[in-house]
Amino acid sequence: MKLLGAVLAGGESRRYGRDKAMELVAGVPMLHRAIRALEPVTDDVVVISCHHVQVPKGIRVLPDARPGHGPLGGLHAALLEAEARELHGVLLLGCDLPLVDERVLAAIVAQLGTSLAASSAAAPSRTGGVEPLCAVYGCVALPLVAERLDGTDLSMHSLFRALEGRELDLASLGLLNDETFLNVNTPEDLVKARLHQNPE
Repeated sequence: MKLLGAVLAGGESRRYGRDKAMELVAGVPMLHRAIRALEPVTDDVVVISCHHVQVPKGIRVLPDARPGHGPLGGLHAALLEAEARELHGVLLLGCDLPLVDERVLAAIVAQLGTSLAASSAAAPSRTGGVEPLCAVYGCVALPLVAERLDGTDLSMHSLFRALEGRELDLASLGLLNDETFLNVNTPEDLVKARLHQNPE
């Protein structure tokens, strides 16, 4: 199964107060941590952002095809790129999930197996549901994603339910704890991430 790794880095960081993508966790910008985590488990990695972002050499930055639609618009751009490359889908990762590492992403891909075409989407389960910003979306989901951009419901959780996404159990593998999907939305969250960080 061939996947495009896509880092979402297009948020406005309103709650954070400044661009959080370049904030350091274990001495590495969160954006770069996400890229490094995706590289070993995907065929290529792109960053989805309409802003100017600093990326390692060789990493392409793609703008949203339809800006202003939040993470759903970012997923849309990533799926368009994956389809153009004739890949099976996208392994999506928000840049503000700095505690998600290569092991977690590899387990997601391994648990998915070859079922992507049948399930359209798969994400790890966590307390309170799934994490749709650390998930695999098949190119077969592209029509529904595009359709939702024309509506009012831009929720990634709602999309996952509409796709009848498959929930993956990472806890049984010892790869999931309360901090794994810590989302850095505030400076206080960054402090928590640094307390639980894994060195690169």
